[in-house]
Amino acid sequence: MKCIQMIVDGKVQGVGFRLSAAEKARKLDLVGFVRNEADGTVRLDLEGKDNQVEKFIKEVKKGPNAQVKVKNVDVKYLEKPQGFRKFEIR
Repeated sequence: MKCIQMIVDGKVQGVGFRLSAAEKARKLDLVGFVRNEADGTVRLDLEGKDNQVEKFIKEVKKGPNAQVKVKNVDVKYLEKPQGFRKFEIR
């Protein structure tokens, strides 16, 4: 199992990014959360099977649609699970 924290920078607020990320995470059976940060970035904390987490990271880097402009994705691998039960938008 992999546990990660992602900070996504770019045009990612007000363009449906969180909803799209939540849908992808749920389809991949990942648990955790996504939320807007005050600095204009989006934070995702999630965990799941190794290959599903890596697939999710690749999808996030592409962006869900033409309105989203992902400039940078900072991924931090965490040592232990956070104990999430579902994926939610905060």
